[in-house]
Amino acid sequence: MKTKTTSRKQIGEIGVDAGLCWIGDPCYILHAAPRPKAIGKDWADFCDILHEGDHYPTCKQLNYDLGHPGLGVVVSTGYGDGLYPVYAEFNDEGRVARVCVEFIDDETEAE
Repeated sequence: MKTKTTSRKQIGEIGVDAGLCWIGDPCYILHAAPRPKAIGKDWADFCDILHEGDHYPTCKQLNYDLGHPGLGVVVSTGYGDGLYPVYAEFNDEGRVARVCVEFIDDETEAE
């Protein structure tokens, strides 16, 4: 039986200083060694990987070292650096059904 989304609320905000948002499980990237090859050895290497053959806006799937998808996704953030609201939609059981980061709201887009 499929559950229905019943509510949406702002759950927080994310601050962005790189013009990018990472979507993924932190346990795969927050460890000393070995780092996943897909994210590079440091920030400069990570940026080089993001820009390989891609153009703005960045929308990049990063794969696990074995080659399959799922390590994470990196996306450009609307107009770059800033503070962006994060919303969660809950199903009728109270579980998080989806999360949305609003990089450009309707008012900003109208300007």
